[in-house]
Amino acid sequence: MKKLVPLIATSFILLACGGEKATEPAAPEKTEPQKQVVELTPVQRGAKVYAKCRACHTLEEDGRHKVGPNLWAVYGSKAGTKEGFAYSKAMIASDITWDETTMNDYLTRPSSYMPGNKMTFIGLKKQEDRDAVQAYMKEKTTP
Repeated sequence: MKKLVPLIATSFILLACGGEKATEPAAPEKTEPQKQVVELTPVQRGAKVYAKCRACHTLEEDGRHKVGPNLWAVYGSKAGTKEGFAYSKAMIASDITWDETTMNDYLTRPSSYMPGNKMTFIGLKKQEDRDAVQAYMKEKTTP
């Protein structure tokens, strides 16, 4: 019993002082700020995709030719006919009129669509990228 008295006294003191060691309140959880998702229009998305084309092509009326031809008024035009650009024999002989379908097929993989053309660009794998870049090009190159 003598051994129990100090134990009981210690327990009583702990209970009187609030029990076990008081714990600090938990820190509020840190949350990442919500990123606002901005939906791009097809033309806006196309402008981003077109950045891959900008090094070789211009879109402005009376724009200069670069490594590739200026693409002003390309839709509805016959392939290989822009004055002042040295097209490949394959492009000149293609007898293609540029529309959504022919442009889509060409942009998928130019070297497969038209073997022998000069365009070294690998192509756009995603249909949504091809659709977007065409929306942008139509807006920028339609007279």
